[in-house]
Amino acid sequence: MSAQNPATGGFTYMTPMMSGTARGYSEPGGEEFWCCVGSGMESHAKHGESIFWEGDDTLFVNLYIPSTARWEEKGVNLSLDTQYPFKSDIRIAIDQARQSAFAMALRIPAWARGREQVTVNGSAVPVTTANGYAMIERRWKKGDVVALNLPLDLRLEPAQGSTDVVAVVRGPLVMAADLGPAEKDWVGVEPAMVGENLLASFVPQVSDRPRFLAKGVIRPGDMTFVPFYSQYDRRSAVYFKRFSEAGWKKEEAAFLAEQARQKDLAERSIDIMHLGEMQPERDHDLTSEISYPVSYRGRNGRDARSGGFFDFSMKVQPGPLTLQATYWGDERPRAFDILLDGQKIATQRLAHEAPGTFFDVDYAIPESLTKGKSKVRIRVVPHDRTTAGPVFGMRILKARK
Repeated sequence: MSAQNPATGGFTYMTPMMSGTARGYSEPGGEEFWCCVGSGMESHAKHGESIFWEGDDTLFVNLYIPSTARWEEKGVNLSLDTQYPFKSDIRIAIDQARQSAFAMALRIPAWARGREQVTVNGSAVPVTTANGYAMIERRWKKGDVVALNLPLDLRLEPAQGSTDVVAVVRGPLVMAADLGPAEKDWVGVEPAMVGENLLASFVPQVSDRPRFLAKGVIRPGDMTFVPFYSQYDRRSAVYFKRFSEAGWKKEEAAFLAEQARQKDLAERSIDIMHLGEMQPERDHDLTSEISYPVSYRGRNGRDARSGGFFDFSMKVQPGPLTLQATYWGDERPRAFDILLDGQKIATQRLAHEAPGTFFDVDYAIPESLTKGKSKVRIRVVPHDRTTAGPVFGMRILKARK
């Protein structure tokens, strides 16, 4: 459901799950007709063919989508009515039948954990379960109504391979913390969950769609949770590190230090270059040769291969300044120069400095290179037979006092 923006019809190239990352959708007109646009259309078209199946004298009900169907072999017409996955009740009515005997198989998601309720004409009936389906065998007649209720309470699901990283799920819907509009850069720290009975602090909000306010358990502060799919033009957090109160006390110092660092950067920043992103590169008049955008763990960047370069303009102001660059800490050995208006201010070498994380490097800018200027040109040039970067953004900062 997240793959297509209902306002524009555009499809995602990918659906990022990193905290604070915005989705990118194709634009009308066909200029961005990636393979994902074609497969996105195909996926939605398959919904209709997968609601009902027939086989082995069984009617399979796979998807709970409002619909009607005619089973020619049995002379059965039926209709499915529901507001699932927003509401838990599903109703299947036999609108026409020739006193047909067959099995109706209702798909039961694993997360229901045996708490589903099935009735026919308001009464409980014998049900057998097999391969994820609840099977009802009987001779059906016109007017029969099957009612299925699936529990839609909140639950936590751990990420694969890590019980300390969880997502909040309601029925089939992944819930996401709303981190603000996509057009506004997100510079916060990744939110975490702290406490023992986390879901008890999720308070339902009045809405036509599931909406909860998590009070007292999210760090750095309370957050609103909505279905992840619906965050078409907003930024989200889906996965959360989970801490006990005791565990959080050990983590809190590092968390608060990162918050302070981000605040300091925001206050000192004169200009920020988001490398690998189309609009910021246009805004900063980027030019390049043998240079390519990259994406690591949800962060965009740019590299330059041997014989190439990339350069761009950045704003400056009088006084001591610092150029800060962000790198991935697990690169194989490489070396490159950083120039400001043609003057080399640093040679950077990368070789597994901080495996598994991004890290920042500060370069002092000689005041003589910025005196009397409002803009400068930054150029990144690889040494022979090596690669420059990737660089995951650069900032011009006022130097610390």
